[in-house]
Amino acid sequence: MRKQKKDNTFDDLLELAKEYHVENNALFLAAARQYQTQARVIELMRAQLEEDGSAVSTKEYVKGRENVYANPMIKELPKHADSASRTLSTMLEIIKKLGYKQEKETALGLFDKEFE
Repeated sequence: MRKQKKDNTFDDLLELAKEYHVENNALFLAAARQYQTQARVIELMRAQLEEDGSAVSTKEYVKGRENVYANPMIKELPKHADSASRTLSTMLEIIKKLGYKQEKETALGLFDKEFE
């Protein structure tokens, strides 16, 4: 369910980018590609954690002796999720700072232009 919210947020930002005419801005496009990469990495990490089914891993340092430690992805996943959230924030900032919304012309405005 959480993935759906992230996808909605990303899709909403893409729509906003079109509305504010920054959908072809190089900075916006770079941030969008970065977010898509981050989202794929996060999904792969989550899938691996679910596949492992355990929060611990073992590694053999000395022949025959295993050391048990926390799965490294447990520590890394929040870092990647935070980074993806910051990328979405960057996309929003680009829209705010570089975008402009084209005002719809009102009937009164069209009439006024006719007589200028």
